[in-house]
Amino acid sequence: MKRGLFVLAHGSRAKEADEILEKVVDMIKSKPLEEFDAVGYGSMELSEPSFEEGIDQLVKEGVEEIIITPMFLFKGNHIKKDIPEDLEKIKAKHPNIKFIMGEHIGADRRIADIVIERGREALQSTL
Repeated sequence: MKRGLFVLAHGSRAKEADEILEKVVDMIKSKPLEEFDAVGYGSMELSEPSFEEGIDQLVKEGVEEIIITPMFLFKGNHIKKDIPEDLEKIKAKHPNIKFIMGEHIGADRRIADIVIERGREALQSTL
């Protein structure tokens, strides 16, 4: 069975946000991914591809199982309401595809490390 990892972002009007998402996806693709045969992405709003369009692309690539990983820090309305609703529509469109919903990023110790690193970088730039 061909398995795909799908990165789901919020989306933004800012072109830079799309570029950052694509860069993160490229970083993911550059890592050893024995469990995944393909990596896709999409956004909830304001950016392309949309959630549905990104899933459609993985299906076109022959993926039969899709693990969705929301790239969200907080468990807000998108996580609680919008994503589950959109996923139900996507499941109806692709009834032969198995979908597994991963957890949002949330409070992860690696986030704390990044924040500390950015603080240190800022401090160094003022010295």
